[in-house]
Order: sequence, then structure tokens, then C-alpha cells
Amino acid sequence: MLLKSLELFGFKSFADKAVIEFSGGVSALLGPNGCGKSNIVDAIKWVLGEQATKSLRADRMEDVIFNGTEDRKALNVADVILTLSNDDGRLPIDTAEIAIRRRLFRNGESEYFINGASVRLRDLRELFYDTGIGKTAYSIMEQGKIDQVLSNRPEERRLIFEEAAGITKYRLRGREAERKLERTEDNMRQVQSILGEVRRSHDSLKKQSDKTLRYRKLREEAFDVELDLTLFKLRDHVESRDKRSEQVEQKTTARDKIKAAIDAINENLEENLDVVNAMETRLIEHQKRLYGVELERGNKQNQIRLHNERVGEFEEKIRNDELRRGSLEEKVASLREEVVSLRTAAEEHGVRIADVAKNIVEFEERIAHAEGRISANVDAARALGTEITTEEDRVAEIEIDLTALTDDIVRKLDEELAASGYSRSTRLRSEKELRTALSALSSRVQHRITLLEDLKRAGAGSPDAVISSGLDGLHEIEEMAEHVATLTEQFAASIPAFLDEFLAPEGIITRKRNLETDIGAARNRIRECREQIGELEGENAELSARMREYRHTLEELRVNRAGMQAQFSAMERTIGEREKAISEEEQRLELHSEELAASHTRLAHTVERIEALESEISSLSEKENELQNEQDALEKSISSRNADLIQKERSLKRKMEDLGKTQQQLERVQMNLAETNAEVRSLYENFRERFSRELSEFEPRMLELKDSGSDLRRHLAELRETERSLGAVNLMAPEEFEEVKQRFEFLDTQLTDLRRAKEDLRRVTEEIQNESAALFTESYEGIKKNFHVMFRRLFGGGRAELKLVDPDAVLDSGIEILAQPPGKKLENISLLSGGERSLTAVALLFATYMVRPSPFCLLDEIDAALDESNVGRFTNMLLEFGQSSQFIIITHNKKTVASASTLLGITMEDSGVSKVISIRVGGREEVGVS
Repeated sequence: MLLKSLELFGFKSFADKAVIEFSGGVSALLGPNGCGKSNIVDAIKWVLGEQATKSLRADRMEDVIFNGTEDRKALNVADVILTLSNDDGRLPIDTAEIAIRRRLFRNGESEYFINGASVRLRDLRELFYDTGIGKTAYSIMEQGKIDQVLSNRPEERRLIFEEAAGITKYRLRGREAERKLERTEDNMRQVQSILGEVRRSHDSLKKQSDKTLRYRKLREEAFDVELDLTLFKLRDHVESRDKRSEQVEQKTTARDKIKAAIDAINENLEENLDVVNAMETRLIEHQKRLYGVELERGNKQNQIRLHNERVGEFEEKIRNDELRRGSLEEKVASLREEVVSLRTAAEEHGVRIADVAKNIVEFEERIAHAEGRISANVDAARALGTEITTEEDRVAEIEIDLTALTDDIVRKLDEELAASGYSRSTRLRSEKELRTALSALSSRVQHRITLLEDLKRAGAGSPDAVISSGLDGLHEIEEMAEHVATLTEQFAASIPAFLDEFLAPEGIITRKRNLETDIGAARNRIRECREQIGELEGENAELSARMREYRHTLEELRVNRAGMQAQFSAMERTIGEREKAISEEEQRLELHSEELAASHTRLAHTVERIEALESEISSLSEKENELQNEQDALEKSISSRNADLIQKERSLKRKMEDLGKTQQQLERVQMNLAETNAEVRSLYENFRERFSRELSEFEPRMLELKDSGSDLRRHLAELRETERSLGAVNLMAPEEFEEVKQRFEFLDTQLTDLRRAKEDLRRVTEEIQNESAALFTESYEGIKKNFHVMFRRLFGGGRAELKLVDPDAVLDSGIEILAQPPGKKLENISLLSGGERSLTAVALLFATYMVRPSPFCLLDEIDAALDESNVGRFTNMLLEFGQSSQFIIITHNKKTVASASTLLGITMEDSGVSKVISIRVGGREEVGVS
């Protein structure tokens, strides 16, 4: 597994998108101080999940977002992508490459991705557990990490050893198990507290329930006793009725023997009895019909109650549906406003993209125009150079001719002067006199001119006066001129005549002057050409500077256009998503509207049904009243007819005195029988009115009665007394107790489950600690052995030791580092020099790599405190380990740079903005700038 590339945008000083391609072996990251080298390390730590702003050299997490410069606006997002190769399958993801991405927006929103899929920070950290990669692992070694390794606190050194031992995930799982154990204990305490409250309610309701059940049992037993009493009475009446019926039959038989004489009276009596019986039959039928009407009315009332409940449910559902519809309408309106806003923003973005494109075309035209000017200037400068060469050649030829001519003039002049007897002293004296005279004449003339001008300005006198004043000095000037002419003749006489030949237009002096004039003209032309070339070169330099500015601006415009086009595409996608959401919400709104209409329809149907039932109940009540009136009329009629019957029987008795005693006994028995029947009917009616049940249902039980009536009444009194002794009774206690009992049993089961979970967590924690201790001990012993070897190699001798502060507590013990460089005593690492401390930390790093190598390692200026000899040993070790691991080192040391196979340069062409340059060393040289 190797670090393949790092892509940054908006992270700290990387305002523009920068892609760094890493190779295997050793890579050196170079650049002047303050150019952003350490920002590369910060970016890798950040994308791997670093949350401590201090470790990122920031006050707030938002400080990692590019904050702008004088020439660049601040950005609103920091985006870093780290790509790793996973050919060896070391990471638990079935892909050859893994891209880790983290984005942070200025509003504080943060996102993490693995291969483009959004994940949690916890998922990201778990991916790198025990790989040597991560924010706390030894894959990133910087001055702060060296301070942690070499800290005076042995406990702070454990992290590297734990990562190398591969127990980080076990420690995290152990801490997670401990947190779960704490939560389980908290849950147990909460459940125990709730269980205590429920137990109190459980015990109280159990007592109430037992009391209520006893009360119900007493009520049922009292009902049974009352039923038995009623049946006992019924049995007595039935037995009495049967007995009297038998007596009636006997008396009737006896009466029949004498009835022939009184058939007419008996016939009349029988007719009346038939009418009474018929009326009683009708009365029973009326009672049945009345009971049926009452039952039907009760059913209707129950239906009305159920329908009323459904009406409430429908109304509640309608209210909820209307609220939901309102919420959906608000959401649809909000989404539509958002789409309008997004479309407006997209249109404005499109206009800005068009403006940027126009600016790009403009700058391309400017660059093309500048290149054309530069090319034309180069051609002109080349032509001027050719002309300079030609003129210089011509000057050289003329100078040769001039030299020859000058030599000829000197030779001829010497010869002529010697032949003519020329006196140089005479010529000089005549020349001096002539010059003196000319000077006097000139001064005099100038004086007169000045005088005339002063007079003219002063305006003194008339013009004639001015002229007169000028004429006064004119004679003097004429005399002086004649003197000058005489001196001129004398000077001319002193000059040899052969000089006229030299000075003639076709003479040798004139030819020499012409040559000198030609040389001057040629040299002037050469100077002009060189000045023109300088002007052209200056113009080209200015045009080149402008072209660099134009190209830089053009590149920024293209980058901005790409970013704006990406934003425009994102806006279009967002608009599509929002429009899709609007469509979905409108469909939901339509469905809710249909459901709401259906609910209104069902509500209306239910209300109509209630009204129909109420109408039916009203009809049943009227029918019940009619039946009750008819029953009252029948009872009245029966009573009236019975009274008439008795009267007729009495009348018959008086008329039938002759029948004697037999007839009287018959009549007495018949009256007793009628009374018994009335009492039986009364028993039935009273039982029905009291218990709403028919006594006929229990007639089979009547045959099983064994107790006497007095025993039943005494038992009923005892039951009433026991019922009164119970006092107030909660009739709903059994049902309430059943609910509390179920909750009590549920909580008790939960408490049992929590106890089991607690024991399981304790066992898991103990297993994790045992396994972690074994792994840590094994890795610690390996690192300890390797540390001594690496220390001797890096220091060229000496020895080093690792010691556990508390060997009995392997998982919590700090680690002491003792070092003895060559020629020194064995002492604590805190007493070593800065270079020795750094080299000791490097030895520990490589010792750790020998136990569990990290796929890649970032070293941030850890060679800064090393001298030349130590740097050499360090680089040798670096090259050795670089064959199996990937090393990226930030350094200013030339030896360290020389050991690298790839050089990565960080520059700041623009103030505050970092750029990356990569150079591969060895074989073919490649230079890349991003």
C-alpha cells in the first residue's frame, strides 16, 4: 500500500487546485520558509480525521480554509483528497485504489468520503486502525511528535508502541465495552428504580385486586343464594300449584257429578275464565314483544355509540390530514421558491460565465497581439544589427583610408614647409595681432548696437537724434575695419602659398575632412541603431512582462470558468432534484387530498347512519310505549275480569248453595290455584327486573336444591354482612393489577437481561485486556531489541534501552528511554543534546518500522538538528527502509535532498498562494507544476 496522490483545493495557502503525485522510495519536499511545505503534512493529517486545531496550527477549524490575500478572495470550502493504492489488500475494502476525501465549509459543515461514498468520521478512523496510518500513528513524524516521543512523561510515549502492537482497535473496543458497561449499570439503576416504584404499585393493586375479586365472588355467591331462594320459592309455589291443581281436578270430578244442574252458570264461568286466560296469554306475548323492543333499542343505542366513536376518529383523522396537507402545501411552496431562486442564481451564473469567456477571448487576443509585436521587434532588431555590422565594416575601411591620407598630408606638409622657408613665429605674431584687432572691432560694434537699442527702448529724442548718435561712432568703426584689413593682408602673406592647395575643395585636407565626416556619420548611425535596438528590447521586455500577466490572468479566468461551470452544473442538478421533490410532494398532496375527501365522505355516511339509528330508536320508543300501554290495559282488563269472575263466583256460590260443600271447596281450591299462579308470575317478573335475566334459564337448577329457605336466608345475610365489612372497593383493581403485573414482569425480565449483559461485557473487557497485553508485550520486546540495534547504527556505537515504568501494569505503564551515545554515560533521554534527541527519536521510529512497517511515512524537518555525519547515517538508513516503505521528508539539508529519488518543490509565485513543482531524479528528468 502506497500514498499515490494528494489533491488540495482551498486548504490553507493552496487557493488553486493542486495535485501532488507521489512515487515509491524517498521523496523530498523543498521550498523556502513560509511557502506552505508544512501545509502538505497538515492536509494529510486533516484528511485522515485530525480534529485538534492545535495539531493543525490553527485556532479554529475554519482557519484551514483559504482566507484570501490582497489580490485573491477568500474561499468558502477546503477540499482534500488522499489516494492510496490497496494492491496488497491491507485495507478492508475490495478495490485497488482507495480515495479518502474530507470537505469543510465555512459554515462549519464537514463531510467525509471513502471512494465517493459518504461516511462517518468513526468509519474513517476504524479503516486505518493498527495500520500505522492515522492522526495518532507513527506514519507522520514531525517536531511535535518527536517532542511527544522524547517527552518527560513516559505515559505519552505509549501511543506509538500501541499503534505498532496493533492494539489500538482493542483499546478502543475495550473503552467502548467499558462505556457500554457503564451505560448498562446506569440502565440497571434506572430499571431498579422504576421497578421499585412499580413493585409498590404492584403490591398495593394486588391487595386491592384480591379484595375486589373477593367482593366479586361474594356478589356472585350472593346472586347464587338469591337465585336459590327465588327458585326455592318457585319450587314451593309450583308444588303448591301442582297440589292444588290435583285438588281442583278432584273437586271438579266431584262437581261434574252435580254440574249438570248448573251448566249454564258454569258455562258462563268457564267463558270468563277462557277470556282471562286468553288475556293472560296476550299479556305474556306483549311482555315478550316489549322485551324484544327494549333489546333492539339497546342494540341500536350501542350502534350509535360505536358510530359516534367512529365520528370522533374520522374528525381526528380529518384534522390530522388537513394539518398534513397544509404542511405539504407549505413545503411545495418553499421548494418552488427555492427553484425560482436557484434558476435566478443559475442565470446570473451563466451571465458571469459568458463574461469570463469574453475576458478569456480578450486576453488571448492581447497575448496574440503582444507575440506579434515581439516577433516584429525581433525582426527589426535583427535588421538593425545587420546594419550596425555593415556600418562598422564601412567605418573600419574609412579609418584605414583616413590613416593613409593623414600620413600622406604630414609627409607633404613637411616637405613644402621646408622648401618655402616658412617662419612659424612670424605667423603666430600676425595671427595674434589680427585676433586682437578683430576682438576690438567686435566689441565696439556690439557696444554701438547696445546703445542704439537702449535709446530705442527709452524713446529719447527724435529718430534723427538716434541716427545721429549712431553715425558718431561709425567713423571710428570704419578706421578699425581698415586696420583689420591691413592686418589680414599681413597674416595672409605669412601663410605659405602651398596651403591653398591643401585647403582647396579638391585638396587633400578637404578629402581628409570628408573621410572624417563619413566616419562621424557612420558612427552616429551605429549609435542610433543601437539606441533603436535598446528601445525594441525594452519594449519586448515590457511586452513579455505583460504576456506573463496576461497568461496568469488567463489561467485564473480558465480556472474560475471551470469552477463556475461546475457550480452551474451543480445548480442545474439541484434544480432537477428540487423539481423532482416538488413532483413527489404534489403527488403526496394529491393522495392526502383524496384521503381527506374519502374521510369526509365516510364521516357524512356515519352521521347519516347515526341519524337513521336515532330515528329507528325513536320509532322503537314509540312502539315500546304503545306495547306498555297495551300491557297496562290488558293487566287492567285481567284485573277487572278477575274481579268480575270472583263476583260471579260469589254470586254463583250464593245461587248454588244447594251444591253444598263440594262446590265451595272447589271454588276455594281454584282461588288458591289462581293466587299461586299470580305469585309464580310475580317471581318471574321480579327476577327479570332485578337481574335482567329470565328465571326460566335456571329452572333445571330448581330440582337440585337441598338447603332450606331459612338456611339460604341466613347465608345471604352473612354474605351481605361480609360484603359490608369489605368497605370501599376499587372495581377496576384486577384489570389495573394485570397491567401493572405485566409491566412488573417486563421490567424484571429487563433487569435480568441487563445483569447477563453486564457479566458478558465484563468477560469481553477482560479478554480484550488479556489479548492487548500479550500483543503489546510482544511488540514492545521487538521494538526494544531493534531500538538498541538502530541506536548503535545511527550513533556509530553506544547503547540504548527501553524500560516499563510499571512492568506489572503492561497496558497502563509508561515507557522510559535510556540512551548512551559513544563516550557518554547511560542517562535519561531528556539530558541529551537536541541532535542526539532527534537521532534517538529516529532510531526509535526505525525500530518501530522493523516490527510493524507503515505503508508510508512523512518526516517534517526531523533532520534539522543533526550534524553532517549524523545526517549521512540518517540518509543511509532512510534509503535502506525506503526500499520497502514510502518516505516523504520535508528538509533543508542538501545531503538529505541528494538521497531522494523525487523532489517536490513548494513555491509562492503569488503572495500567500502555494504551488507545487515536482522533479524526478535519476534517468529521465520530469518537471511538473500544479
